[in-house]
Amino acid sequence: MSSSLRTSGNAYSLPTAYLPAYAALALAAGVTAGYGAMAQDWFACAGQRLSPDPIWLLAPAILLTPLLWLGRHRRRVLVPTVAVIFLLLGAWRYLSHPFQSCFPPDALVHHHAEDSYGRPRVMEGVIVSYPVVRERGAQYIVRMEAIWDGEEKLPVSGRALVRSDDAGFDYGDRVKVRGVPMEPPVLPGFDYRRYLARKDVHTLIRRAELHLLAEDQGNPLLAALYDVRDRASALLNQLMPEPYAALANGMILGIESGIPRDLYEQFNLTGTSHVIVISGSNIALVSAILLLLFSAIARGRKTIAAIFTLAGIGLYVLLVGADAAVVRAGIMGGLYVIAIALNRQSAAIISLFIAGLVMLLINPLTLWDVGFQLSFMATLGLILFSQPLQARWDRWTGKRLPSMANNLLAEGLLITLAAQITTMPLVVHYFGRLSIISFLANLLIIPAQPPILIAGGLAIPLAAIFHPLGQLIALIPWGSLWWTVFVVARMAAIPWGSMEVGAFGRMLAGLYYALFLAGFLWWLLRQEQGARELIPPAYRPALVNAALAAGLVILPLWLGATAWASRPDGRLHVRLLGLGERVAWHLTTSSGRRILLVTSIPKDAPLDDILASLPKGTRPLDLLILETPEAALNLPIQTLLPPDAAIQPGTVLRLDEDASLTLTAAPPGEPRLFHLTYDDFAMLLPLTNSQDIQADWLARGILTPVTLLVTPWPGAGAWPHPDLLTALRPQVILQPQNTTYPPGVQRALDGHPGLVRIPNDAIIEIITDGRAYELRQQPYPADVILTER
Repeated sequence: MSSSLRTSGNAYSLPTAYLPAYAALALAAGVTAGYGAMAQDWFACAGQRLSPDPIWLLAPAILLTPLLWLGRHRRRVLVPTVAVIFLLLGAWRYLSHPFQSCFPPDALVHHHAEDSYGRPRVMEGVIVSYPVVRERGAQYIVRMEAIWDGEEKLPVSGRALVRSDDAGFDYGDRVKVRGVPMEPPVLPGFDYRRYLARKDVHTLIRRAELHLLAEDQGNPLLAALYDVRDRASALLNQLMPEPYAALANGMILGIESGIPRDLYEQFNLTGTSHVIVISGSNIALVSAILLLLFSAIARGRKTIAAIFTLAGIGLYVLLVGADAAVVRAGIMGGLYVIAIALNRQSAAIISLFIAGLVMLLINPLTLWDVGFQLSFMATLGLILFSQPLQARWDRWTGKRLPSMANNLLAEGLLITLAAQITTMPLVVHYFGRLSIISFLANLLIIPAQPPILIAGGLAIPLAAIFHPLGQLIALIPWGSLWWTVFVVARMAAIPWGSMEVGAFGRMLAGLYYALFLAGFLWWLLRQEQGARELIPPAYRPALVNAALAAGLVILPLWLGATAWASRPDGRLHVRLLGLGERVAWHLTTSSGRRILLVTSIPKDAPLDDILASLPKGTRPLDLLILETPEAALNLPIQTLLPPDAAIQPGTVLRLDEDASLTLTAAPPGEPRLFHLTYDDFAMLLPLTNSQDIQADWLARGILTPVTLLVTPWPGAGAWPHPDLLTALRPQVILQPQNTTYPPGVQRALDGHPGLVRIPNDAIIEIITDGRAYELRQQPYPADVILTER
């Protein structure tokens, strides 16, 4: 950033042009301090208000405001004053809008059940968000207004995330909801409760029944925008085949729910997921097109053109869902338009921090939004590093390459590098993954993205007017999307393309950002002093040598720690990959061998989806046991056990030194049942056999006691025999949700002290050393991003 941003020389100038940056950083620090103060119980709910009242934090801020005027020409007075005021303002803003509010007496949270098997309640409310529709149902955010307690209708307040198999409802519909309201869970590695709290949602209702009471109860403007969004999405689905239509919906309209889970995971593995969400590049393109269009219509009258352009940007932000990253980009786009209208040169870094400042003032919980963090840091990286990298690139290669090739390489590689300098540590911290091939993948696909946005956006209105013309234009984004998917799929298949990082890598990411923040503040000070370079020439050799030495020490330590963390831990891991109606079993032995057992493969969860759900690693599957024929298998496995393989009852599959699978005797055509043992630990998998077969086993005494019993999944069409619990004597029973067993069987299960209810659409992990064991639950990696957007 050049020193031309500084303003001086007249009575109305400020001594620093970077005042918004200092204010935004102080506000973020204040929000963090407010969160810490509440976590330490320095502030606690007393009825509907916090005690002590955080409004008192504004008193010293108000007392300091005269210093803003007195020190308006003195940077050493103005900057600390602004920092302290916004620090206090940030703390007050969080405490007035925390993750866990002081709920009023009529809040819906007071009606939460202990778990999803509590008593269903009947509620009434209005759908206030764009529905997220999937193959197996939909989810809605409903503003609840009433709840029934017997025959009495009680008023309530609060928003709930409602999941239902019925996808036939729209924004603004007044609905009656029957389901179990409960507190959102905190999952390992993903705080789902906090995620929903950022949207002011504190209640989750699964498997709800919805009934329409009335329509058009929402905001008319949003209803019209969402209707346009639905029509545009339908046109895209007509213009392109899948999965290209789903990707186009995500890139142009912000509808990501149709993107297949395995494809989304491939984008994550290759570090290219930023191209399939609405981001700053989309908003910048929309801003430029709208400004050009309205300037032509207004015949050069900049103010009128700017007003209509700002309105268009706002409508587009609302149209695509107004996520935090989109709002940030929209504010920056609006500041750019205003700067053009006022004939003022826009400073990108000032616009970025003003956008962050406004967003945190509106909703302080945005600070914990991963999408906002990635978007903000990516933009900051582009601002700080793209021009220096471009200058060095031109000096090294600019004269050796043709102009077109040089521009393509610079656009793909340098922009990616500039953004990843500031975002890669965030990815490491949040997702525990480092994509080694992301530079190459982005280099190959970034040039193909503008045609998707421009031609794809143009094809929608043209198809609405004259469908064949829209179909012709849609060939351009279709080709670009085909190339994008082709590159991403090939890159994701590289075994070493993405590596898992451990706690040491996350620690390095935190250290990196601490150093980056210090360096950024130093850069601001250097800019205000008029310096053109970050590091004074006299100190540069020593700092370069220190950085190289640190890299030579830290890199081997990081690689060694990562290898150490990824080694087998000497325990048996049994993962239940819940697929709704079906389940697959993934075993990792104490020595690291990997076995996958697939009982049946439903149409909506093919084998590729199951494989994409496995923990990532370079080691192939050692054994795949299939109960259903699967054609054209081309998998990295050493041994395949197909359903027609001739193995005799009693056959022992030695998985490891102390772990084995023993096949239980069953008539031909019956599903296989394996008895898994590991030292003192034992369990059956998968229990899907008929009642007659189970009764025969019980009569012959074939089944021996187990440590843990997993009951059949909802789509298995089976249930435990009533006498099975007595014979097996399990310490713990895992029963999937949505299962319907005979009343006598369910009563027996409910009476068992070790019964644990588990979701049927997540990953349940059982970890044992042969004596003790533990249970863990986690969502699918792609679901963390896709489920609630």
